This record gives sequence, structure tokens and C-alpha cells, in this order.
Amino acid sequence: MTNPLTSRWPRLALALVCGATLSFGFGGSAASDARPHQAVAAGEDSPWPRTNAPSPNIRALRRQLPRLERQVELMEESAENAEDWMTCIRYVPVNELGDRDRQSGYLYDERDGTGVGFVDGLAVDRHRRAGREDYLFMTFRGGCRSDNPQPGGTAEPASVRATSAGRPSLLRQVGLLEHKVRRLSMRSQRLETISERFDEWESCVSWVPVTELGDPDQKFGFLFGPMGGWPGYRAALHIDRSDWDDPDYMFLALVGGDRPGRQCQDEPGEAVD
Repeated sequence: MTNPLTSRWPRLALALVCGATLSFGFGGSAASDARPHQAVAAGEDSPWPRTNAPSPNIRALRRQLPRLERQVELMEESAENAEDWMTCIRYVPVNELGDRDRQSGYLYDERDGTGVGFVDGLAVDRHRRAGREDYLFMTFRGGCRSDNPQPGGTAEPASVRATSAGRPSLLRQVGLLEHKVRRLSMRSQRLETISERFDEWESCVSWVPVTELGDPDQKFGFLFGPMGGWPGYRAALHIDRSDWDDPDYMFLALVGGDRPGRQCQDEPGEAVD
């Protein structure tokens, strides 16, 4: 008759390896030593014994599992913070108005003797049909706050710990460890889902170079004023495509028709041409 203990502990070791591989595929590489001795030869730094006997291998599993759980908890903190951050983003439709060749646009006066000319500029535009915006700039919702995440969602159930005064049987220990490995695997799969969702968003975001033209003290810049009145000067923003100087700002935005879930035109973080 087959001993249930000797048949179960190798499957438990394999489950632990699979859980570790899923978990550290999200954001780490510390799973290299979280493998039973059947997978790699045990060396001086290996946590795995040089024997197939259940008892020492179960002890090794009990030592390794808390370390893996802690690292998954750290990744869960980062993932949940990222999800909270994503829910706080609000998109502002912005269009580039005017001609890049300065044949039309906003009136601009450098007050250097060259006279008044046209300059393209950026403006919030809520009238253009959704999906046709030049850019979707990002802002954060007012008062958007989140509580500190609780890694793992809930505390470990008491059933997975030994609560009796004596040591549980080896068969009981294997059952408890299997339960914890299953939970660790489920948590790692959730991390993978969050990671894929963030990668999909990040792959559609581009850097937009923006410079402020004009004088904040209103001594020159874009002509601005009431209808029928004498205009003054204001500073305003425009897309910076110049080669001779760095832009004042680099904004993150969804450019053109780029949206998460679609085929995006730009590479992640690519600046506007």
C-alpha cells in the first residue's frame, strides 16, 4: 500500500516551486533557491537537504515558505499602491490649436521688434468628440486618498498554523503546507493579473515635451484680453519640437488614439516628434 506521506511531499515541493516561479515572475528573481533538491544539486548555500527523506525536506519547506510569503507581501504592497494610484487618475482632453508653420493660431508678440505673429498652443478642449483629442493629459482627482494596503488581503487563517502543544504529524504538516502553498499560488496569480494590467496601460503612455512661451510678468507673450479691449500679454504652453533647447516640462499623456486595450502607436515613454 502506498504511503500517503511519501507520495504527497514531492507534489508539495513541486507546488512550492510553481508558486515561487509565478510570484517572482512579477518583480523579482529570488526564487532561484526555492527549489527542491531534485531540481538542482544541493550545494553549500542550498536550503534543501541531500536526502529524499520526508522529515528534513518538510523542515526545509517550512523554512522557505515564510520567506516566499514575505516577498509576495512586499510585491502586493507595490501592486495595490499602483492600483490605488491608477484609480486616482483623471484624464483632461487637450488639443494643439494653430499651425506649426505659423500661418494661423494664437497671436504672439515677442516684443523684440519682429512684430506680432501666429504660434500654436495647447488648450483644454471639451467640445471635440471623445476619442479625437490630440492628447489626454493626466491629473489626480481632488481628495483622492487610500488607506494603507493590507498585504494578502486578510490574515492567514488560524488553521494553517500548529496550535496544539505538540508537533503535528508529518502527514498533518504536509496538509498545512499544501494549504499555504495554494494560497500563495492564488496570490501570485493575482499579482500577475495586476502586472499585466499596468503593462497594458504603461505601453500606451508617451512623454510630451512642453515649454512655456511668454513672460509670467506679462511683459510679452500671447495676446490676451477682453473683446473690444486692448490686449495684454500672457504666458501659455505649447508642444516643444525645437532641437536647440530642452523643454520646460515632460508630461505623461495618451497621445492621439492611444488607449489601453488598443494597439498603441507609440512605444512606452516615447516623446512626441
